[in-house]
Amino acid sequence: MPMKNSGSESREVRIAFLGEWLTQWTGGVDFLRLCISGLSSTTSTRAWDLLLPKPTLTQRAWSAASSMKRQFFFFLTKRKSSRSSPVSNAELRDAMNHIDGTVEIIPYRNSPAGLRTVLSRRKSEVVFPCQISLGKNFPVAWIGYIPDLQHKLLPHFFSRNECLQRDRLFSKVLEDACAVVVNARAVVDDIEEFYPDHQAKIFALPFCPPMNPALSREPVDVDRTYNLPDKYFLISNQFWIHKSHETAFAALRLVRDAGQDVHILCTGNTTDYRWPEHFNKLRTWIAKNHLDKNIRFLGIVPKGDQLAIMRQSVALIQPTLFEGGPGGGAIYDAVSTCTPGIVSDIDVNREIDIGVIDFFRAGSAEDLATKMLKFLNDPPARMGRDEALEILTQRRREFGARLLEVADFARDSRVPITEV
Repeated sequence: MPMKNSGSESREVRIAFLGEWLTQWTGGVDFLRLCISGLSSTTSTRAWDLLLPKPTLTQRAWSAASSMKRQFFFFLTKRKSSRSSPVSNAELRDAMNHIDGTVEIIPYRNSPAGLRTVLSRRKSEVVFPCQISLGKNFPVAWIGYIPDLQHKLLPHFFSRNECLQRDRLFSKVLEDACAVVVNARAVVDDIEEFYPDHQAKIFALPFCPPMNPALSREPVDVDRTYNLPDKYFLISNQFWIHKSHETAFAALRLVRDAGQDVHILCTGNTTDYRWPEHFNKLRTWIAKNHLDKNIRFLGIVPKGDQLAIMRQSVALIQPTLFEGGPGGGAIYDAVSTCTPGIVSDIDVNREIDIGVIDFFRAGSAEDLATKMLKFLNDPPARMGRDEALEILTQRRREFGARLLEVADFARDSRVPITEV
């Protein structure tokens, strides 16, 4: 939809958001919301197109056959499927209701021709974010998006085939796109190291927690619903192996042994398709160390409940060994709810520059336990609501201005679509 250039010339850029990949998981939906909200705060535009592919008959048949094959495999092996379901359209619409402006979800035939047709019909000049290459000759300017290079830095968490697939995918995007967006300066450095001959111009987005409605209203009453303990830390991560929940659980054991009666609550999906047994191994470790009563798994909870649980915690713990953006989505939520955070000190997390944050040595249960005890014995002062709203409002404008800069660059580097 139209956006006015923030420079001296008053021109419009009609941008469409491509949701094919990001709507497969809640973190991707949060990223889309952040982008749309940032642009809405920077321009007069309040209506946005979110394009979702509608599978063809052949693609639906292939998907159904693949699903049946997977189910048969898990039935024979008596294993539980480790794949999580994509975000439903109803959940997607609900998520998009909480931003400034309106988002229209528009289906299109799942093919390059189908995408070209819908972009022409909507008179779009730029499409973003694209996690696969649309080709150098695609008639609409497109902006690439690379979330991270985890397969390069932690290859042991992937199969050889996955590493090769990601390499081909990212190499093609970096070769064909005129502009590629990443979530942190650390990712720019990784791209320069592993893909030094890339053709695209790389743009890093600023750290920008969302403007959270929870800051301007009374928190949801979650004590009864979830039977919350008096003192607890929170981890809000999917149970991917690189999130390193085990570091936090080992730290909790040390905190307990120091005489503190405290809990860790965990929200998030418990599956990791790469390591299907990861969650069960964590539960086995917890039982072996007699922490069953101190660690609780809440699963996927409604966003409002999650944020209310977060606000009542001693602090959010982010023990991750790798992220594509500063702190991952959990720290974005913590800062936006004025919740303190204890965060692993990996390079990308050091880009967190607002909020009440303390860092511990990544992978060190001992150092994390020391920080947890410090927060329990001497709780840090939390940022006030008005101060947080002021800071987040300014940061959202900076985020939107950066995206507008990228959109202008992409549009000016390409000839807009005129006819399909």
